[in-house]
Amino acid sequence: MFSHIDKDNIVSPKGTIKRDKPLAELSREEVYSQKHATFGKLSFTDKLAFGAAAIAIENANFDLSNTTGGLSAGILLHTNIGSFFRDCEFMDSIRANQPSPALFSATLPSSPIAEIAIVFGLKGANKVIFCDSKLAEKTANLMLAECSELLFVSINICENNIENSFAEARLLISG
Repeated sequence: MFSHIDKDNIVSPKGTIKRDKPLAELSREEVYSQKHATFGKLSFTDKLAFGAAAIAIENANFDLSNTTGGLSAGILLHTNIGSFFRDCEFMDSIRANQPSPALFSATLPSSPIAEIAIVFGLKGANKVIFCDSKLAEKTANLMLAECSELLFVSINICENNIENSFAEARLLISG
């Protein structure tokens, strides 16, 4: 299963949905059919990662949490920017002498993995990598030796104009 989110479209196996608002205003309703209380608190990059993952998983008609209790389903997050936006917000809160524990908890590049794993019950191996897409593909293939299912999420943030950013997710199954 595959998903793609950019400023103009949300693409899934079910088709393409046209978007008419800025990418920074991505909403939970656009990407995930279930209630998710913390979606609004996620950083821009975390929303993109979670959204792409949710679309891929929901369209797979495959309950990853039931595959040996979710133990074999891993997550690979490929990113070019990590948690940079949330890091900047946290540093701003420190400069204002009001350091935010909520912001601090999301300053790890793996924070989107945690959100995805918790919501979808994935308990397998997980990794965050900062590299080109060819190396990310090789890493995904190596991880499939560790787990029978792998959710491969890629976030590409355009630093000059975040509206040109995108996220993709694919569900890979070994064998």
